[in-house]
Amino acid sequence: MTHMGLSSCVSLCLPDLFIERFCMTGGSSPIGYLKAWQTNLYLSADAEKVREALSEGIAAATMFMSNKLTEVSQTQLRVAFDGDAVLFSDESERIFKAQGLDGFFQHERDNEDILLDRGPLKDFLASLGKLQKKFYAKGHRLDCPIRTYLVTARSAASSGIRALKTLRAWGLETDEALFLAGAPKGPMLEKIRPHIYFDDQMFHVEGAAEMGTVAAHVPYGIAQKHPHKKSLNTGK
Repeated sequence: MTHMGLSSCVSLCLPDLFIERFCMTGGSSPIGYLKAWQTNLYLSADAEKVREALSEGIAAATMFMSNKLTEVSQTQLRVAFDGDAVLFSDESERIFKAQGLDGFFQHERDNEDILLDRGPLKDFLASLGKLQKKFYAKGHRLDCPIRTYLVTARSAASSGIRALKTLRAWGLETDEALFLAGAPKGPMLEKIRPHIYFDDQMFHVEGAAEMGTVAAHVPYGIAQKHPHKKSLNTGK
């Protein structure tokens, strides 16, 4: 283990890469250390470890690599999020599964002024927001090196208002919010060119990957009871 750790340290000693904290577990799960490290985000190709991290309250997702990667910005980190079961809880998705689209729309209208519960990646968005504010304080609002996106299947008029009200009440925002009303997300993500996109549904993760986007699956909520069968490259 010592030899492997030394090799890893040497390989990461690059001029512009400042990684000083390591956790060498000898093959055992590192999840127990994540809270002690105050981890903001855990990414892995190991879906079991990701689920374990989520159960510990850590923002986590399973990485999937596209066979073709879209060129991304070298000067701005772009992070895109789905809404339900990612930034927010899966409450509304459960209504949709149980009552269909009409029932979902009615539920959102009836609860427009009731905040959605937090989702597994809410705190990660908050962490990005704190970093952005440091750049804003230095006069870099328009050219901030971090940009965030909400890319949701919700429609703006019928169900998007509740999502925006929830973010505002949390004191959070995304730089851009795209309400697609059920349209495929892949083409929009190809235009955004995020460095990573988070979604709870494998269908959307696959669509993003097919368009060349690095996508991460958040195994949380009702959508996990009906997993999509198609297999993607996890980079293992």
